Amino acid sequence: MENKPLTINGKRLSPKELLETGRRIIIDPSQPEWLQDFYEFILDWMHDSDIMEVKTSGTTSNPKTISVSKEAMVQSARKTLDYFGLEPGDNTLLCLSSRYIAGKMMIVRAIIGELNLIMQEPSSDPWQDLDTEIDFVPVVPLQLQKLVKQPEKQKLVKTILVGGAPIDHQLERKLQRISPVVFQSYGMTETVTHVALRRVNGEEPSEFYRALDGISFSVDEQKRLMIDGDFLRETVRTNDVVHLLDEKRFIWHGRMDSVINSGGIKVFPEEVEKKLGKLIYRRFFITGISDEALGEKIILIIEGEPMEESCLDALKNRIDRAVEKYEAPKEIYFYKTFPETGTGKIKRKEVVENLIH
Repeated sequence: MENKPLTINGKRLSPKELLETGRRIIIDPSQPEWLQDFYEFILDWMHDSDIMEVKTSGTTSNPKTISVSKEAMVQSARKTLDYFGLEPGDNTLLCLSSRYIAGKMMIVRAIIGELNLIMQEPSSDPWQDLDTEIDFVPVVPLQLQKLVKQPEKQKLVKTILVGGAPIDHQLERKLQRISPVVFQSYGMTETVTHVALRRVNGEEPSEFYRALDGISFSVDEQKRLMIDGDFLRETVRTNDVVHLLDEKRFIWHGRMDSVINSGGIKVFPEEVEKKLGKLIYRRFFITGISDEALGEKIILIIEGEPMEESCLDALKNRIDRAVEKYEAPKEIYFYKTFPETGTGKIKRKEVVENLIH
C-alpha cells in the first residue's frame, strides 16, 4: 500500500518525516505514552504488511487481538469521509487512544481524506483547551457529557460521532439543546469500526440505525444481528438483539449475553436503563445476579455515594411507576466510582464482582 503524507496540527509531514519522527518518539522514554501509541500505529501502517493486529476493548468479553486488513480500513475510512462530506483540509480532532480501532480509524481517515489531524492527549474532557474549529470528531459518551456542560466550546464543533457505548436517555435529552450534530455509531473492532449510524439530534433524529453504503444486515433465529459488507471477508455474527426493519435499518434492543432471565421472563438491561434514564441523574446500570427463587434477580447499581433513605424511597416509587413489574430492580446498590476500559466503557463485570462477591 502506498504511503501518503499526513497533516498534523497544520503541519504536513511526508512519509519519510513520519517514519523518522515515529522512530525517534517511540524509543524516547520522556515522550508521553499516548504520543508513542500514535506513532506506533503510524509505523505499523507504513510497514509493508497488508495486515494489522488490533486489540479489542474487552468490554463484553476478554480483550483479544484480531487481524484486520489495511485495505478494509481504507474502504471503511472512505465510507465515513463520503457520508459526512469531509474534504481535504477539514479539521478533525483525535482525542481517543490510538491503541483501539476508533482512534486508529480516525488516523486512517485523516491520511486518506487529507484532513488536518489535530492531536490531543486522550482524556475525559478534550474540550477544555480547544480553541480551533473542528469539522468532525469521534468521542465516547463521557467526553460528550463534558461538552454538554461547555456551551462556549460547542460553537467550535460541527459534527460529532459517538461510539464505544450507547448514549443513555439522560444524555440524549441534553443533546437536543446543543448545536453540533451528533451521530451514534454501531460497530466493533471486527467490522473495522462503525457500519451503521443513528442521528441523535438536529432536524431529523432517529431511533434506528442505518447502514453505510455497501453494508447489509440480517438476523439469525434468535434475532441477533448479522453483518455483511463489501470490505468484510465474511459475515460478522454479533450478540446484539435487534428489530430488523429491512436489510439497511435496525432498532437495537441489547446484547444477548446481557439478557437477564428472571422468573422465566427475559429482560434486556439496556431497555430498562433507557426507561430509568429519565429518573436517575448519575451514571448507573442494570444487571442480574443469581437468585434461588427467580434464577436471576434484577439489580440496579448507581455510581456515587448512597442516597439518604427518604430520597432512596422516593426513587424506588418512581422506578415502580416507570417500568413493568418484572423489570423493577429487587436491590439497589451504590458504587463510589465506576472503573472504565481504555475506551471509556464501564467495567460492569468488575463492579458486580466487587459488590456481590
